[in-house]
Amino acid sequence: MIIREYERIFADDCPHFDELSKFTEAGEFLSFGWQRGRGAYVQAKNYVGVIRLPNGFQIEILPKLNAPPENLRGLVVDMLRTLEEFSCKKFVDADLDTARLDLYEIFIRVYLGMVTDLVKRGLKASYVVREDNLTVFKGKLLVKENLRRNVAHRERFFVTFDEYSIDRPEHRLIKAALCKLRYVKSARRLLGAFDTVTTSTNYAKDFAAVSIDRTNHNYKAVMNWTRKILAGKSFTPFAGKTEATALLFDMNRLFEAYVAAHARKVFADRFTVKIQAREQFLFDEPRRFGLKPDIILDGYERIILDTKWELKPTPADMYQMFAYAKRCGAREIYLLLPATENASYRTEGLTIQVCRVNPFDVSASLKTLLNL
Repeated sequence: MIIREYERIFADDCPHFDELSKFTEAGEFLSFGWQRGRGAYVQAKNYVGVIRLPNGFQIEILPKLNAPPENLRGLVVDMLRTLEEFSCKKFVDADLDTARLDLYEIFIRVYLGMVTDLVKRGLKASYVVREDNLTVFKGKLLVKENLRRNVAHRERFFVTFDEYSIDRPEHRLIKAALCKLRYVKSARRLLGAFDTVTTSTNYAKDFAAVSIDRTNHNYKAVMNWTRKILAGKSFTPFAGKTEATALLFDMNRLFEAYVAAHARKVFADRFTVKIQAREQFLFDEPRRFGLKPDIILDGYERIILDTKWELKPTPADMYQMFAYAKRCGAREIYLLLPATENASYRTEGLTIQVCRVNPFDVSASLKTLLNL
């Protein structure tokens, strides 16, 4: 089933409505409601992605724009490529079949491709500290533990020793992610390369033990994706009572990152482009409530661009734009929305422009904005 943001799914339209409605317990991704004459419904929020139920039924949520599903999937993929945690060559350069594959399949395919490349290059080994009750002595004897365990077994030694092994925290986490994806044939095949690795059961502990440096820099992107699959916030696995899984992305964050990436390219030769720069506070005494416009263009004058994934501006948006103009020293403020009627607001020598940005051609929209 394919739906758009904020679309409702009624109980009589979905054979697995009861299981799906349990996702509303998370509070963040779906809401539950009742409509007279139709009954109960579940409504999508401003997240896009896929929810998969244990029986295989899935719902794909796409942006609320007037375009075919394959175009919308392509747009979401392009947006995700601009997020720092997803910016790896394997993803950026991938030619993905958005007409045939849903968003879940696309990202799992990219992740498994990254792990495959890692395995082909050879999993990095290192010395790890082991403790074991052995029949041969090596390393250092742990006296107290040896006495406790081996009073009746003089032939054994409880020792600690260094072992050169691939059983590192990075690999334990990757194996946990592969186990989560083992219903995919290529994931099951990759698990063979991790036979001697234990599966992570404490993600927080193992992630804290991961150290990325020049010797293992090729693990950085893989670990970012592994974190998202296991416990991420923007790439969110949600396991509830139904043991279902969701991979969901906040459209507000995607749109901000996407417009910012295009702004860097379009305005780099004319302005100093600052992204999410916190330079001012709403109050001087005390310095509180930091102001962080999405994009600041510094050149012959200061221009602020702020993005909202909304159909029209809210009063809160306009108050925020006014604060940016007053405190950040900009005479022109542009509020960029994906679908709106252009409008201009003026007061006290300030101009706030509400402008439409075409998500499918952001660069052209930005050039038109400043007459470039």
